[in-house]
Amino acid sequence: MQDNPTAPASEELLTDSELASLLRVGNTKLFEIQKRPDFPAPIWLGPRLKRHQKVLVMAWALSQNRKPVEAA
Repeated sequence: MQDNPTAPASEELLTDSELASLLRVGNTKLFEIQKRPDFPAPIWLGPRLKRHQKVLVMAWALSQNRKPVEAA
């Protein structure tokens, strides 16, 4: 199995479900948030497989005065 060169090696990648839990929102609100121009872009690991870098999402959440679950 080959490593994907676009995926960060040492950073945790989150699914949409994990991301919603981290941000304390439901799926509909998560999709609205993901459309915002200031939200970190996802990493595509395949045509239908996307993940988000946890460190970038945490930084974004803190800049928006949102408290992610782990920062509470």
